[in-house]
Formats: sequence, structure tokens, C-alpha cells
Amino acid sequence: MATVAAAPWFKARLIPELKNRQSLLYCRNGHRRYRQSLCFRRRSFSIYAAAGDEGAVRVRFAPSPTGNLHVGGARTALFNYLYARSKGGKFILRIEDTDLERSTRESEEAVLRDLSWLGLAWDEGLGIGGNYGPYRQSERNALYKEFAEKLLQSGHVYRCFCSNEELEKMKEMAKLKQLPPVYTGRWASATEEEVLEELAKGTPYTYRFRVPKEGSLKIDDLIRGEVSWNFDTLGDFVIMRSNGQPVYNFCVTVDDATMAISHVIRAEEHLPNTLRQALIYKALGFPMPHFAHVSLILAPDRSKLSKRHGATSVGQFRDMGYLPQAMVNYLALLGWGDGTENEFFSLEQLVEKFTIERVNKSGAIFDSTKLRWMNGQHLRSLPSEELNQIIGERWKDANIVTESQGVFIQDAVLLLKDGIDLIPDSEKALSSLLSYPLYETLASTEGKLILEDGVSEVAKSLLAAYDSGELCGALAEGQPGWKNWVKKFGKLLKRKGKSLFMPLRVLLTGKLHGPDIGATTVLLYKAGTSGSVAPQAGFVTFDERFKILREVQWESFCSNVPLSAGAVTH
Repeated sequence: MATVAAAPWFKARLIPELKNRQSLLYCRNGHRRYRQSLCFRRRSFSIYAAAGDEGAVRVRFAPSPTGNLHVGGARTALFNYLYARSKGGKFILRIEDTDLERSTRESEEAVLRDLSWLGLAWDEGLGIGGNYGPYRQSERNALYKEFAEKLLQSGHVYRCFCSNEELEKMKEMAKLKQLPPVYTGRWASATEEEVLEELAKGTPYTYRFRVPKEGSLKIDDLIRGEVSWNFDTLGDFVIMRSNGQPVYNFCVTVDDATMAISHVIRAEEHLPNTLRQALIYKALGFPMPHFAHVSLILAPDRSKLSKRHGATSVGQFRDMGYLPQAMVNYLALLGWGDGTENEFFSLEQLVEKFTIERVNKSGAIFDSTKLRWMNGQHLRSLPSEELNQIIGERWKDANIVTESQGVFIQDAVLLLKDGIDLIPDSEKALSSLLSYPLYETLASTEGKLILEDGVSEVAKSLLAAYDSGELCGALAEGQPGWKNWVKKFGKLLKRKGKSLFMPLRVLLTGKLHGPDIGATTVLLYKAGTSGSVAPQAGFVTFDERFKILREVQWESFCSNVPLSAGAVTH
């Protein structure tokens, strides 16, 4: 049996007094058998769990591989990781796969992949090993059976031969009496002869833990403060099923104790499990860890976050183009803050700032809009070389550009990045820039204002500047050339400010809104001369744009006569 090191102890007024505390070993027909402990006299007692001296911090994240890693689970893993790192402790990864029907290796691999993507490196556990393995519950059955037998011998558990039908009847009777559905203790005081008779018949049995009829448990939760339960709310509970498989609460207690876990940081939905686990800790003589129960993550309607609210798993957000550093940052803020107005933290900064005392016990609302915004902030804070590479490769994979790097990529990223919150947004941003929806814009409600402002006269002068080569010559000089040209153009038309730039934007880009018109126009010119844009990108070149401009029947727009929008985009 592994020894428990550096875990806090807990005080207790002791276990019920037993007449025959140890099971008797006897021989019959030459076979050694264990005799069920008999004649228990129950007393009331209370348990008070409190932190002892601080020792080596060992925390664990123990997911069930029955699906994808939920953002709630990812936040629990993050808080465990941050606590361990901030205390110089160890972060252990353990897999709780006792649900054999639903657990899969594919889900297990997905969980490991998601944790690695988030940057939450574990010090011990699956794939790494350690001194407390194995780290899959399904590989620890011999250990659970060993401790179950110890509890049977000490009288803390007994064999229960109740059938499913009998248990259902107990539940129905309790419901009729408006009592909680707790086990009535049918086999808790069975005689030796009754037990031996059922064993001889081969009747299936479970191991039930003997719960005191009176008393209470009180813990100092690191997040919720003092929490207590009365024992009379809990009947004798199963720790080993009739098929020999251990039950969750028994497994997790044995695992945490034998792995020397000092702090159990988990979701608040596990809070009711603490009573069962405390009783098992005490019965086995193990010290209790510190407990910290983190609030649930809620949807905007304050219900539990689920698939019906949209993406909920880490893998989904990764596939949607979110950055791991943005996910980590946002998840940390769901129930925690450093006491300042700062909302942006790297993982290293979170380790430095994190304290369990600042974790809020109220539910945290998952705001996908804020997560998207935060991702944009992190994306734009990347070094320019890294950002150019990420977006350039995305554009090339989408067959928008021919090369994933170069001057055109750099200029395009610089121009468009403020409108990109997710990496996939970059495709739409560049495709929109390369398009020319002039007819749709002129036919829109906002377009009417441009028409009324004499855009047709601006178009005539712009066409003249293009035909003379004056415009293209200026654009070939980049931004300085554009600035000189547009200043002269404005003077020629006696326009400036919005009166000048709004018509130019519509005529050159086909749109009413967008990034800086000068930088946009220069980039469009480069797109047509650099060969950087892929043929299938739908790019409308300057030649094609000005051809469309020549064919516009301005009088028809002004008289509200609908026009064909043919040849608007290519």
C-alpha cells in the first residue's frame, strides 16, 4: 500500500464501537474463508476536516474519457495547474475510466490532446508515468479490491445480497413516506448463518459502507468556506458492485489517498460526494486532503452550459480558430480575478497571480461574444512575423493567394487584422477586399445618400484619372503617391473629407465601409500587379472595376429603376 505523504490530517470523534471488530478467519473443509463481521452497535459521531500544516502540494485532474473535454473540465484542469505551479507543486493527470461502456481510448487521446494544446503540461500521470501509477482507474482494480477487503475485515463494509427488485421497493416505500431514498440496512445486521447461506447459493452481492445513523461531517472548503452534512441524509452506500467493479466514490478516494493528493480542486457538482469520501478516508485511516469546489460554468440564461448553447468543448473552439492562449485567459476569468481591472494574462502571468482564495463561489457566465473579442486581442498581440505566417498559410490553404509569405501578405495582414477576431475570419476579410459589389451598394439604402451627393460626377473624373495613367502611376509609388494624388483630386473637385473619401471608397472598392481607403486602394493595385492573388480567388482587378464603372447607368439609379447586377463580382 502506498503511504500518504504531506497531506493534511483531519480530526474525528471516532468510528462506531464494534463488538467483533475484525472478521474471524476459520477453516471449513480445508478452505480459509472470511467471516462477515457481526453485531455492530452504532453510535453517533461527527467528523471535522481541517487543514493541517502545508506540505508538498500535489493536485490532480481526473477526467472521464467518455466524450470531448468540456470547457468546464478545462477550467478545472487550469485551476489545478495554476495552483500547483504557483505553489511549486505537482500537477497529476489521472484517467477515471471505470465507466467501461462509455469510456474510449479515442476520447482519452482527445482529452490529452486538448490539455496539451492549452499548454497545461502535467508532471506525472498518463503518458509520463510516476511513482504512484498506474494512472488509469481500469488498471487499478486489484488495489480497489485490496482496500475493499480491508474494510470488510474491519467491519466498515458488509455484503449486501439485496436484489434490484428489493432495492426498487425500498425506494418506492421511501417515496410514499416522503423520505429520502436511502438504503434501509437490510443486510447491515445479518447473522453469520444468513450470510453463509447466500454465499453458498452463489447469490450476487455488493459491498456496502456502514454509515453512522447520527452525526455530521464538516469541512473547510477553500472556496466555499464551512460546509456540513448530517449522516442521516445518507444510507449505507455501495463501494463495490456485484460484478466486482468498484464505484466512483470508492475509486476516487483510494486513488487520491494512495497518490498523496494534497488538494482536491474540482467542480461543485462533486460537493455531495465529499460526505461518502470522508467516511472512506477515515475508515481506511487516510488523512483528508484540502477540498476546493469550483462553481459551474453557466449559459447566458443561467442554466448549466450544454451543447444546446453552441460550442462547449475545447476541441470545437480549437477547430473554430481560437488560440490556446485566449482560451486559457478567458477560462481563468470565469470565476477568478486578480483584484484589478486587468483582463489579459499570459499563462505565466496567471501562475504568478493565481490564488485559490480569489476564486468566486458563484456561477460564472460563459459569454461567447467576449471570448471572441478576447481572442481577437490575443491574435493581434502576436509578433507580426507569427501573425503573418498564421494568416498567410490560412489564405494559401483557402486558395486565395499563391504564396503564404511576402510583401503582399504583410501589407494585407496589417490592413485587415483589426477586423479579424478568429483566424478563419481572415478568409472572409481578404475575399471581401478583393470583391467589387458596386451595384448592390448603389442599390442599398445607404447607397442612395452617395448618389444624392453627386457620386456620378466623381466617377467621371476618376475614370479620366485612370485612363490617363495618373492614378496607377500614383499607386505605383505606394502610400506617398496616393496621398499626393488624392489631395490634387480633391482640389480639382472642390471636395474634402467625407465628401471626397466616401464616393472614392464606393467607386474604388464597391463598398461603403472598410479599412483605410488609401491603404486599401494601394493594396488592390498591388494585388493586380504582384501575381500574389490566386486565379480562383474572385479578385476583381482595376481594369474590370473601371469597366464596370463605365457601364453604370446613373440616371437609372437616381430614378429608382432596378438594374441587372451582372458582372459585379468575378
